[in-house]
Amino acid sequence: MWPVPSRVSHVGPPRPLCYTASADLHSMPFPAGFAAAVGGGTRSFCVKGFAVAEAADERVARRNMWLIGGDYVGFALGMAFLGPTTLLATLVHLLGGSAVLVGSLSTIQSGGWLLPQILAGRLVADRPVVMRYILIPAYAGRMALLLAVPAVALLARRHPGQALAALLFCYVCFVLGDSLSSVPWFDLLGKVVSLERRGRFFGLTQVAGGLLAVGAGLSAKAILNRPGPPLSGHLLLMVLATLCFLAGTTATALVREPRGEVQHTRAVTWGAYLPRLMAIVRTDRRFVWLVAVRWFSGLADVATAFYTLFALQRLRAPESMVGLFVSAMVGGGLLSGVVLGHVADRSGPARVIGAMMGLRSLAIALALLAPVAGGAGLAAMLLAFTLTGMANGCYMVGLSNYCLAIAPPAERATYVALGNTLGGLVALAPLAGGLLVEAYSFEALFVLALVCALVGSALALRQPRAMAMDALGHGT
Repeated sequence: MWPVPSRVSHVGPPRPLCYTASADLHSMPFPAGFAAAVGGGTRSFCVKGFAVAEAADERVARRNMWLIGGDYVGFALGMAFLGPTTLLATLVHLLGGSAVLVGSLSTIQSGGWLLPQILAGRLVADRPVVMRYILIPAYAGRMALLLAVPAVALLARRHPGQALAALLFCYVCFVLGDSLSSVPWFDLLGKVVSLERRGRFFGLTQVAGGLLAVGAGLSAKAILNRPGPPLSGHLLLMVLATLCFLAGTTATALVREPRGEVQHTRAVTWGAYLPRLMAIVRTDRRFVWLVAVRWFSGLADVATAFYTLFALQRLRAPESMVGLFVSAMVGGGLLSGVVLGHVADRSGPARVIGAMMGLRSLAIALALLAPVAGGAGLAAMLLAFTLTGMANGCYMVGLSNYCLAIAPPAERATYVALGNTLGGLVALAPLAGGLLVEAYSFEALFVLALVCALVGSALALRQPRAMAMDALGHGT
């Protein structure tokens, strides 16, 4: 009989790992003289090397979690400075962009990030290590975003149309680079953060990112209010955003990546990859449910892209309030991280998905009521931004966590890529939303978005029960 450890794990300085053996030590495959040294028979003995190795593995695991968490926080801070639906949307408007072009920012952000991931999924499928597939596109995309700053600065005064085109092109390159790096990044995350820790990991990093992003929103307000050349404040915010993105990617580069499970020794061909994608859709009810909820969430989220313009034009909010809108949204994400990380670990990510749809419904309802709320209209919009931030904060804790939980370890990249690509099928919805605003009104768009949010909420309540039993061990 093999020795049974009396201590399975230990956090802290390495200590001897103690065993109790109930069989004759002479019959066990220890080095010669070991049994005589401990006296044979049934007794306790210690093997220090096992404890040292265990403690070393724990240190590496914690280091990896801190580093990949730093990337998550850096990205959240960078997005707060960039503000695709707030600050960047305002810059597009100042350069002469129409409501359709403002809506295109959400299309670029969602479609450009989600749709190409099917290509990245095939590229990293069955790769035991994926680090280079993260770093190359990530660094390329971040440098492209940085190039938008001199382009806009040089062209904005005399050729605002060209400046707008350069800005959108650089933003597309940034989103595409982040898209291609995201599939292997999630695969790396699945390796270095265990399922039991994942909810709290997302929650804590979300809180850290949210706290910093609230400060970023307040800083954005101060930067935009200071005197200076036209657009200088917006361009400074883009520089700060890019620096945060680069710092986060560098943190991921320092992760010690463990080798992952693989099913094939050769690269997966399209002939094998595409049938596997179809098989997942046909046979995994949990995955189909996840995609359906994401579709309705994406359609409801179209309203978010127009909240800032709605407040500026319909409610006559001053431009300086855009920074407060950013702070409200990231503050909502902070609240989401505080509460929902523990919910995900205790009750499962499906519960978080249900909360996400409810929060999105309430946010749209508040935006609809803001014009008739009198002096409380801007306060209603701030609350709508806060609830939207909370709903957006459920993406990682809820949607992504659920996808990682139901995916077999060797197929994490495939599940992530397929789920994100199918979720990107609603990417053109913000463009349609812009056309609807121009043809009718903001309110017409918000009503349709609210209907989608309510349908998604009803669907979220009908989660497949197999999720609790097969993937997480939580009750439904």
